Amino acid sequence: MLKHFYAFLIFGGLCVSSFAAGSSKIKVYFNTTVDTSYATPGNNAVYLYHALDDTLIAYINRANHTLDIAVYQFSQGSGMSDIAGALNAAYTRGVTIRYIYDGKDNASTSMGLLNSGIATLASPTGSSYNIMHNKFMVIDAGYAADATVWTGSTNWTESMFDRSTNNAVVIQDQAVAQAYLAQFEKMWGGSGATPNAAASKFGPFKTASATNSFTVDGRAIEVYFSPSDNTNTHIISTIRSVDKEMFFGVYTYTEAPNAHETKIKYNSAGVTVKGIMDHYSASNSYSAYDTLAPVMGNDLKIYNGSNTVYHNKMMIADPDYPTLDPLVLTGSHNWSVTADTKNDENMIIIHDADIANQYLQAFAASFAALGGSVSHVTAVSEAAQDDRISIYPNPVKDVLWIDAKDAGPATAEITTLAGQRLRSVALHGGRSMLSLSDIAPGMYIVSVSDISGLYTYKIVKI
Repeated sequence: MLKHFYAFLIFGGLCVSSFAAGSSKIKVYFNTTVDTSYATPGNNAVYLYHALDDTLIAYINRANHTLDIAVYQFSQGSGMSDIAGALNAAYTRGVTIRYIYDGKDNASTSMGLLNSGIATLASPTGSSYNIMHNKFMVIDAGYAADATVWTGSTNWTESMFDRSTNNAVVIQDQAVAQAYLAQFEKMWGGSGATPNAAASKFGPFKTASATNSFTVDGRAIEVYFSPSDNTNTHIISTIRSVDKEMFFGVYTYTEAPNAHETKIKYNSAGVTVKGIMDHYSASNSYSAYDTLAPVMGNDLKIYNGSNTVYHNKMMIADPDYPTLDPLVLTGSHNWSVTADTKNDENMIIIHDADIANQYLQAFAASFAALGGSVSHVTAVSEAAQDDRISIYPNPVKDVLWIDAKDAGPATAEITTLAGQRLRSVALHGGRSMLSLSDIAPGMYIVSVSDISGLYTYKIVKI
């Protein structure tokens, strides 16, 4: 009864606004405790006590036309709410359901609970492919007002919903939903109601995504699918983009290049880096751990729970610095070579201060439970910069405006993260324009220099 009460709070319209500020089209949920003392005003993270499965069901119940599901593990335990029943009810009311599950590990023991009319497809087995490790669901992708994606780190099992540490992300946006649908249909073998095994492509046999950059409620979002989108290169780029803070919590962290870049950030003056790995995944027996543990010391924690795991695959960048492109990276993609080269995975990066702060609340609680602490940070210098110079919009599409409130000559310059100079413009007080229409989407640095000093801002070009 308590589980259904929590779901009612979230979907009955009673308490959503009190849980979190920010975008109404981007929602994130955590199934273990969060520390709301880290919350920015009105931005408490949503902790669902034994109710993440009910929340998933509430989204299933919203579907009117289609449900496309790619989930590694579906094993409905006795303490779970009836996900299979919700899917069967959706099918009975006329929703077209297509379901892809992993065919190698036999982890989805509850597929037999589904109505026999629901079309399903198991991923292939073979040495060139490993597992279908996604955990996403696409709702009504063909309908602009209703198209929604559920993703994150959570498999559909009692342990994953109620005990192991996980997160879920829900994006209500048709362009994002269509991107996930396109990925689904590569594996499904087409757009039909039943799978086409002859045309289906998994893992390294898939082609790259048509687009990876989206804007939802003014927030820049990146979506990558493994292996075709070279996902780990984008993890490395995200690590390199960190200016002040990096917090990571990753179930399997074995990628040596990621550890190398993390070590560089840890050793950089003025940068805070803290992280969590999981013992059960054996991350601490690989070279990545050997690279980081001697350097990070107590800033690196190993989760070693009893019958539970730290299952997130997330990173938070600069959550306390709103002008430095705070972001969250999450999804199903562990930081491993297998995830990057042989599995089917998805990763999403959300550039948003509110979402980054909510993930910080979750990370801080998990890190404290392991005996660590995360300091509260007040970005005074960033606020001071905003008093003198305004740069907007961010994310930006074609034209960036710069308002210099002090009179006097100044120069604005845009460079890549690697320092390559792309453009500069002279400022003479007031409002100036910087055209970015011919610059590729990505993250860049805008530097503004005047007689009082040099100020830098990170922007996202979409």
